[in-house]
Amino acid sequence: FDTEPFQNLFCTNPADPSYDAAMAAEGELVAREQNQAVEQFFANADLLVHDTQYTQAEYEAGKVGWGHSSLEYAAAAASRANVKAMALFHHDPMRTDAQLDALATTFARPRADGAPATFFAREGMEIEL
Repeated sequence: FDTEPFQNLFCTNPADPSYDAAMAAEGELVAREQNQAVEQFFANADLLVHDTQYTQAEYEAGKVGWGHSSLEYAAAAASRANVKAMALFHHDPMRTDAQLDALATTFARPRADGAPATFFAREGMEIEL
């Protein structure tokens, strides 16, 4: 499967004629359980290599359902799962090197306060575990 967070696919708006409270609740439960299962899979990993195609703003502005994660989602999931280090990869191919460098300045950091050491993967990079 892809790396996009699981989401409730059922209608959640009570004003919508297709709304069903039981289905909406079940959809929320299943999405939460599936996201927790994915995090459990990589819990306590020494290194997590995670797709981060978009920022959260880009994701919410029209990329939902495209199968990719946001930088913010990956960072939060890795922190919840006590990952030691995370390599961010599969960047949007339309980004320039300067844009990637700016994102790296924002998101790259050493391990601290339960958050993993985070860095941008680059072509040719070698990581010793």
